[in-house]
Amino acid sequence: MEAEFDLVIRNGSIVDGSGRPGFRADVGIAGGIIRRIAPMIEPDLARHTIDAEDRVVSPGFIDTHTHDDLYLLTCPTCDDKVRQGVTTEVIGNCGQSVAPASAAHRDMLLDFLKIIGSAQVDRADLNAGSFEDYLRKLERAKPGINVLALVGHSTVRMSCMGMADRAPSDQELQDIRALVSQAMQAGAFGLSTGLIYAPGNYAATEEIVALARVLAPFGGIYATHLRSESDREIEAIAEAIRIGEEAGAHVHISHHKIGGRGNWGKSSETLRLMAQARSRGIGITCDQYPYRAGSTYLAAILPPRVLAGGPSVFSRNLKDEAFRRDLIRAVEDGTEPGWDNLLKGSGFEGILISVSRRRDYVGKTIAQIAEMECKNPYEVIFDLVAEENVGVIAILFGMCEEDIRRIMQDPWTMIGSDGIPGFGVNRVHPRMTGTFPRVLGKYVREEAILSLEAAVRKMTSLPAETFGLKRKGGRPAVEKGRILGATSGQVLRREA
Repeated sequence: MEAEFDLVIRNGSIVDGSGRPGFRADVGIAGGIIRRIAPMIEPDLARHTIDAEDRVVSPGFIDTHTHDDLYLLTCPTCDDKVRQGVTTEVIGNCGQSVAPASAAHRDMLLDFLKIIGSAQVDRADLNAGSFEDYLRKLERAKPGINVLALVGHSTVRMSCMGMADRAPSDQELQDIRALVSQAMQAGAFGLSTGLIYAPGNYAATEEIVALARVLAPFGGIYATHLRSESDREIEAIAEAIRIGEEAGAHVHISHHKIGGRGNWGKSSETLRLMAQARSRGIGITCDQYPYRAGSTYLAAILPPRVLAGGPSVFSRNLKDEAFRRDLIRAVEDGTEPGWDNLLKGSGFEGILISVSRRRDYVGKTIAQIAEMECKNPYEVIFDLVAEENVGVIAILFGMCEEDIRRIMQDPWTMIGSDGIPGFGVNRVHPRMTGTFPRVLGKYVREEAILSLEAAVRKMTSLPAETFGLKRKGGRPAVEKGRILGATSGQVLRREA
């Protein structure tokens, strides 16, 4: 009998992502697509067989929030994700996408993208130009996993008006809208914002609504790093809901968390706000990584106004003593509007340096470095940012387990790593390589916060439905712990 399947996975317990209980069956795959699920598939119908006795078989996981935009160009097999069972990921998050890039502000964009690896990537790979150019570049890289891209608000804003701390002119807003529309036509799945960061933070709600309205004809999603994830988070979620309602777009809250000890427990209210919005017919979901600490570039703990004009400007300003004194007052009194005071929420002892040219600082907190250098902790921060601008990455401790568990149990929460690639040379947050195993290990097996079926749904069907994924397929990428170097991933494009 001629083989009907390239691969048959036998004897496994199938957890199909629907949330329903697992069941025993064989899975037959041909041409990278599941062709049959049956209690038993005849052995001679398979060219290759995997015995999954005492194992769980599930769809490939979808990492809904990543920053692998450049990592995919240097490591197309995406080893850090494949080893976790991830077969599809969403890039272009937090307002940061590699494209579109204008010639006038390309150097500024490269500085802005240091956190996702622009300093570790060949400069030729960074000259993406249009969004379509970038997607084609990804396709030529032949990724080993499926990729879907969002267009970043900060990137399109920067392409038209640099790091200007003001509202766009009518013409600038028209130009920004045109770039978003071109990206959607090229196949972007939606628009992302990073409203805690400059220059995204400079945008008023009305600007975001105007851009999100571009998404509706395409069925695109609005994914947002909220304007606040701590003291003003309730207001920030209300803003996101307003944007979705006025623009007619599905809202997706990125890496939902409750930051700052004084805010712990507020997840009850944030989840209630989302549920109320859904009851009014507004589509809203969120994702989460399963750790008490977050990570971002160190400069993000400063007021956004400090970063106006770009690295050359703020690096110079940070060397001025009067400027430094003004910043210390802003942090200490906490009254400056429109700013998430991450330093106040974490404290010097809760901010750990993970990436810096100062190798002796890596793995130490700001408090420890200050003691080591006999410096005021503020001076440590200002000196580092002045010397390396956005190249210094920190891990910030500021969340509690109660909120993590409550958010995770909500049926509309999915899993996103928010991983920052280390390119093999930097120490980065463990969420890059450990998010999915940690959910399955700590929160499913050990603590029973979720059932296995519920967790797999959060990693598969829920994100697929939310982002509108269709006709995905795949071939083996890892076997017995060994990366096979598969290049069968697809650069997915949004279908209206």
